[in-house]
Amino acid sequence: MKPTYRPLTLLSALLLAAPLAGCAQDHFDDADEITTAIAQENGGLDMEDEAPMFGEADLYQNANLDAEVVFDDSMEQQAEVIAMQQQAGASVVHTVLRWGQIPFDPQADEVVDWSGTLSVNRGAILVRRAVAFEEATGDGLEVRESPRALTFRSTTRPASDGLRLTIVDPTPNAVDPLVLDYSTTEGSVYSVELGDLVAAPQTFDVDNAGNRIVAVAIARSEEDCASGTLGGRWHRVARDRGRLLGQVRDADGELSGHLRGVYGQRANGNRVFFGKYINQDGEFRGIFAGRYQAGHFGGLWMTRAGEVGALGGRYRETIAGPEVGGHFLGRWAERRCNVSTESGGDLPSI
Repeated sequence: MKPTYRPLTLLSALLLAAPLAGCAQDHFDDADEITTAIAQENGGLDMEDEAPMFGEADLYQNANLDAEVVFDDSMEQQAEVIAMQQQAGASVVHTVLRWGQIPFDPQADEVVDWSGTLSVNRGAILVRRAVAFEEATGDGLEVRESPRALTFRSTTRPASDGLRLTIVDPTPNAVDPLVLDYSTTEGSVYSVELGDLVAAPQTFDVDNAGNRIVAVAIARSEEDCASGTLGGRWHRVARDRGRLLGQVRDADGELSGHLRGVYGQRANGNRVFFGKYINQDGEFRGIFAGRYQAGHFGGLWMTRAGEVGALGGRYRETIAGPEVGGHFLGRWAERRCNVSTESGGDLPSI
């Protein structure tokens, strides 16, 4: 994102972070086990089916993976919006936008009001899901009057809120780019060109207290293929190695399954990660394997049939709390989707 009214620094990470509570129950508890696992081609992970959530629902619940609530957007039924989506050559981009304490900071004592308006200069914004919105703090969306704008209420203190959106550009080849603006009620304005958001995750540093705005997006493919986002937590067991777990969602934000795995630095210096992906019934869906460095990660999606896709994104570390860990957020897609899953970083192969 590029600020309209005040200069902000582009961060090298796209994350929302908190230590992994309850991680002592994970499969990889011992640092030596992780060292052995990451030295193997598949990270010590098999391709067998598992119990749902790997049989450890409490582990995922304690990791505080944010709840998402489906939003029924009335704008989607408007004739002009339907026509936009059906227009030949139209661009449809699925976006996750987050704001607040990123990473999570339990010591944060200032409530921040993020209420404002998201708008585009053409096309439409459709709301898919509200992320971590709480009625108790007054979070919510105002009644929509235009497909080009939506107004919301949101306050945060130690954590973050967010929205899953679909942005429709009926004329992506126009001379002027489609621009997404976020205008706060206090008068600040942040802007990003849709093309830049599709090319790589974007981040704003809002203040020195850890409050940030982050976004990741993936464009709809013309092919009938699978794509979406993934995100979760990682926890350091020892220097340069640890565990990770998270959720895999489709392009509309529907939960597709869960992942669990390891990361660390091999003897040759390569920083690698491996995560086993299962659906909600525990059926094996693949292994995510790749490299990470300087806040970026990228890699491959492999099934029993071989390589089928790719993934990429950002990660960030938190120093808050008694444990060292962080959060990762990215996008994934089948190769035949022909959509970008790049992390925005220079990551050589494993």
